Amino acid sequence: MSFIHTGDEHITFEGMPTGHILSDFWRWSSSDLLNNTLRGAYAEFLVAAPLGLELDKPREDWTPYDLDYGDKRIEVKSAAYLQAWGGDRLSSIQFSVRPTRAWYPDTGYAGEVIRQSDLYIFCLYSVQDSQVADPLCLDGWDFYVLPTKILDEQCADQKSLTLSALLLLHPTICKFDGIKRAINSL
Repeated sequence: MSFIHTGDEHITFEGMPTGHILSDFWRWSSSDLLNNTLRGAYAEFLVAAPLGLELDKPREDWTPYDLDYGDKRIEVKSAAYLQAWGGDRLSSIQFSVRPTRAWYPDTGYAGEVIRQSDLYIFCLYSVQDSQVADPLCLDGWDFYVLPTKILDEQCADQKSLTLSALLLLHPTICKFDGIKRAINSL
């Protein structure tokens, strides 16, 4: 069951407001977009938005792939040079591409271990100066679109992919305003 919230809902105890609203929790738990796990969900949002996907309901977690766009199943991966925990230390860029076993609420895990999507979109927050880093400024994001069949052919059971290895696979590279065009051209 999913509930749609605006952020203005009061958090209550014994029927009375506690003095906090849901957006207080969101600000506390979800406002650092350089946080690794949150950045992944944010990257999914950044891909869903220009595709015109439904954004007024909560994202589904634990699905075999991240987004449906027409007849395309999309897996979104993210990476960044800067991390919430790293200060000015830059991270190596690496994306997970491991084949997985799909899980469905009704039937549990599928038997087959495969890459579940038709294409991957690798989202890189490329800003390297923590003094100017702002993941809300989409100029700092680069997107690499690659059909899953290329990963299957070139990477087989490989579990991760560096940026230099990704570039050797000749993905379509674009900025935020080119995501839809890049996907539609495949």
